Formats: sequence, structure tokens, C-alpha cells
Amino acid sequence: MTPVVAVLHSEDVALDFLSVLTRHAADDVHVLIGTQAEHVVLPGGTPLAERLALLAPYVDPGRNTAPLPTPDTVADRLRELPEPQVWTHSPADHRARRARYGRSVVQAAGTAACAVGDNPHLQLVAERAEALAGAEVAAKVGFVVAHAGALLNSRVPDRLVTTERVPAVERFARLEREPADRLYALTASLSDDAAQVTDPWEFETSAYEVARLDATAAWVARWWFPGDGPLVEVGPCEGALSRRLADKGYTVHAAEPNPAFRARLETVPGVLATPDGLEELAKAGPSGAYLLSEMLYYGQDLDLLHRLPTDLLLISLAAERLNDTVWPWVREQSEWTVAERCELAAPALEFVCDGRAYLRKRGSRGLVLTRGGRRA
Repeated sequence: MTPVVAVLHSEDVALDFLSVLTRHAADDVHVLIGTQAEHVVLPGGTPLAERLALLAPYVDPGRNTAPLPTPDTVADRLRELPEPQVWTHSPADHRARRARYGRSVVQAAGTAACAVGDNPHLQLVAERAEALAGAEVAAKVGFVVAHAGALLNSRVPDRLVTTERVPAVERFARLEREPADRLYALTASLSDDAAQVTDPWEFETSAYEVARLDATAAWVARWWFPGDGPLVEVGPCEGALSRRLADKGYTVHAAEPNPAFRARLETVPGVLATPDGLEELAKAGPSGAYLLSEMLYYGQDLDLLHRLPTDLLLISLAAERLNDTVWPWVREQSEWTVAERCELAAPALEFVCDGRAYLRKRGSRGLVLTRGGRRA
């Protein structure tokens, strides 16, 4: 077997994969540096500090937008090595470019040991934990101080070297292509990349999500009846809630800009899918009740809500987000009246991706806003 460490930046070897070097102290370790398309060999039988020093010329505080190798490119590089045993970044790393590169490496290799990495919202279940000895931690810290000091003050959040990004215990989980894809999509939930897999948030299998969606559909039914007219659902993704509402007899106008999600919505009976975003709906959207369920996470201009052709807004959102963004906006305006605030789902801790990771589900609260004298 040929040990291969595929990293986005050269300093990542010292930060997250130093235990691989000590574990393969007698073997040549091949390092594939993603941002520079470099292949560096760290010879076996060489002191740890000397092996790390071979990576020093490749430390570059820039290259933060350099193109990333495709899975095919990585596969070509791996084919040059006999029986590669691969380590790489987690596809669930909160640092988006590392996650994307890690996912590409897993796609290319078929399987890889992924460093748990940096993610404040999701914990991978590690299959292996390597506690570093004092001398090994000293080599890690020494490399950063001697060769990557500029990153201790980086203005790029993903490159900034903080204490928690210099772990004394390195943890790894082995991932295959399918779970790697799902973890990547789940972590990329605020970008279009979430649509790269079906049901990225596991709405169909998560007990928490099923209960939250059922509660949200029942809440909608208390405020808008199927015979009242169309229900405009803004940002429904692939339609887990839309299906429930259509099954209740609603005519659902599903406004979804993401083409992959929209294609899935178009297969749902009773749902009319359009590519409109909130801005387009504020200009010429259909009339009816407007439902904004778990979608005000993207820094939208809330004043657009004033221009929606409706007198009933149903907003559901995690409590902390509702309190930090929507509620201050509500207090500062006079056009809308608060008709109801309620809890739809309490926070929960839940496993995802067949138990490979777990995370805190943030819960959901409903906010009903009315204007124009509509019933409350």
C-alpha cells in the first residue's frame, strides 16, 4: 500500500494529518496538494521535522481562489501510485473549499480516511483517534510558527490558523462515495450544492424532520384553508412540505430558483413550480397566502416582504434566527401585525447519514403576520 495524503494546502499535512506521517515513519508518504497541483514525496526513515520542512516551500497564504482539481484529475494522479491508501479532508468540513476537495478525493479514490476537520454544527463519528505525543505536537506547532506564521493572522476565515485548528488528537472517519456526497450536501445546505443529492436534509427518514413538517402543515391549515386560494411557498427546495400541503387539497405555487430542486418539484401533483426568488415575487408574484418556511437564512432584504401581494405571511424559522433577524425587523415596522407566535418543533440532537455523524436540529417557531384588517 502507498500512503497518500491529499490536502488543499500544504500546511494541512501538519495541522490535520501529522499522525499519518508518524504512523508511516518508515514509508514514503505521497502528498497531493490541491491548490498547486503538486506531488511531494516525504521520504520514510527521515526525522519528522525534516519531512515537514519539505512542505515549507509550498506554504502560500494566497491561492484562496485557485481552481480545485476535479475528481477525474485526482483519479489520474492516484492511478500513478501502486495501491494508494488515501487520507483527505472531510466532505463535511465547515471550510467549504476543503470540503469540496475532500469530496472530490473520495469520489476519485472510492474510499478514504477523512480527517474530522472543522465543523461547529456537525460531528463526524470518528473510527480512529490518534493522540499525539509531546514531541509530535511540538513539531506541529513548530512548523506553523516557522513556515505558516502569516496564517495566524489571515484575513481569510478558512485559512486562519486558530488553536482548535491545531489539534493534539487527530480523528478520522472512513467514507465511501455515497456518504461523502450526502455529508457534503448536508454541510453545503445554504448553497446550491445541497441539491447535488436527493433529500439532502433527510426529510423523508428523520423523525425530527417528519414531525416538524407535519406540525408546519397543520399550522398552515389553521390560518389558510384550501378554498381560500393559492398558497405561495417560497424556497420549498424539493418539496417535502409542498407534498403535504398538496395532499391536504391546497393549490401550491412553489417558487424555487434552484433548477435541480425545481425539477423534483415539477413531479409533485398539485404543485406549480416556478423559478422565482423573493425579489421576483415582490415584483409580480401571484396573490394568496405566502409561506416562508425555513428559508430566511440567506440574508434576504426583509423589506421585500412589504411588497408581496398578500395580507397573510406565515414564517417558520429556528428560534435564534427568528429572534436575531426577523423579530427586530418586525418591531421596527408598522405595516404588519403579529397574529401568532408558536413553537412548531423543539431542538433535538439527531444522527444523520446512517449514523456517520450527528448534529443539533435547531427547532422551528412559527410567526404569523397579517395586514389590511385580515382576521387574526
